[in-house]
Amino acid sequence: MRLAHYQIEHLREYIDHQSIWYDDVKEEILDHVATAVEERMAAGEESFVDASAVVFTELKIHQFQRQKLKAEHIATLKEVGSEMLLFFTGKRLFFTVLIVLLSGIMLFASSGLIKEFGWLSIMGPILLMIYFIVIPTYARKFRVLYQSYYMSRINAIYLPSSLVSSLFGWVENWLLQQPLVLMTFFILYYLFVTAGIIVMNRTLKKVKTNVA
Repeated sequence: MRLAHYQIEHLREYIDHQSIWYDDVKEEILDHVATAVEERMAAGEESFVDASAVVFTELKIHQFQRQKLKAEHIATLKEVGSEMLLFFTGKRLFFTVLIVLLSGIMLFASSGLIKEFGWLSIMGPILLMIYFIVIPTYARKFRVLYQSYYMSRINAIYLPSSLVSSLFGWVENWLLQQPLVLMTFFILYYLFVTAGIIVMNRTLKKVKTNVA
């Protein structure tokens, strides 16, 4: 049994008033609810109103949104990890070797080691801020900040890079005594940021394709 257009719009209006921030989550909830309501109405003698009330009660909309965001975060970190591994194979290996050489030069030739590494670690979150500020400004019609797929991914990438950058100063005395650890940190950190940027570029293209 298919719902009428006005019934679907009624479901949409209810969802719009449930403080669901993301457009794609709203559409996913609407599809799920509409299907469930249709099935309940077809299986028994429930009215549209009664079937809708039961489905919305069982769904727990805000929990649904949290679970979706959590799943997207985990999927993003896995994808970034896969991208990082690619930097140890094929053409990308050159980029990794270059980072190793630059970090080695800094390690053994610089007297202001911690300050230089500290400055470089701050650049990661700044680069990722492009996806929070610059891109949303120039891609307004795609409403990227209202897409859970986009926002959960940038948050999953930005938060670890920002935390690492913030914690850097707390362990600088120890790192002074562990230069090889510092070098390893620098390499892994920038591989993570670079892989994150690649993932975000891919995410932006997918959002544009879905919205266009």
